[in-house]
Amino acid sequence: MTPTDTQTARSARRLWWIIAIGTFGSLATLLFYFSVLRDHHAPKPVVFSECHGLATDTRRIVSDAGTVFDVPESTFAVSARSQDMPPGTFYVVTLRGSAANLVIGHDDGIWPDLRATSPTFSRRVAGRDMRTTKERSVGTDRWGYLKGGMRWRYVAFSSGDAIGYRPAPLQEANLLDAVINSACIVSNSVQNPN
Repeated sequence: MTPTDTQTARSARRLWWIIAIGTFGSLATLLFYFSVLRDHHAPKPVVFSECHGLATDTRRIVSDAGTVFDVPESTFAVSARSQDMPPGTFYVVTLRGSAANLVIGHDDGIWPDLRATSPTFSRRVAGRDMRTTKERSVGTDRWGYLKGGMRWRYVAFSSGDAIGYRPAPLQEANLLDAVINSACIVSNSVQNPN
């Protein structure tokens, strides 16, 4: 073997090592992303659109600012409550057989724990803009996880309405998310069923 052949062989080995290390590094980065950084339990995004027909065994709640939520009555109990300042109605939607609940109302500061405390003590916090089916921004959606895996969520609409729940086990949080994801706007021809 000539010195030129030896140098060529070394260069080829060096190139293979670089390719192997690069491939390993890329695979390790992808594995890290899918196992740690990606949020497998993120709530389904709210896509705000016009309300459709009401399913059986479902109560339709229309908030003071006009945001509509459909609540399955077999799964949830609903109670309406009035507040003096600012005047208005808010709704407490409680999961049957559980203490987990969410509150629907005007975004006037009744959720200080979901805005400040829960994010502070969460191991992971995420958020996104909410959009209509035509991609117009209609509010913000924030959620996070406490150390034990419980999830909280706070959704504020541009209309002034808000909906949220305090930390709940993931399975219960998913049920509460179904109510949040039912958010829609009533067309002028549909009357308030409350």
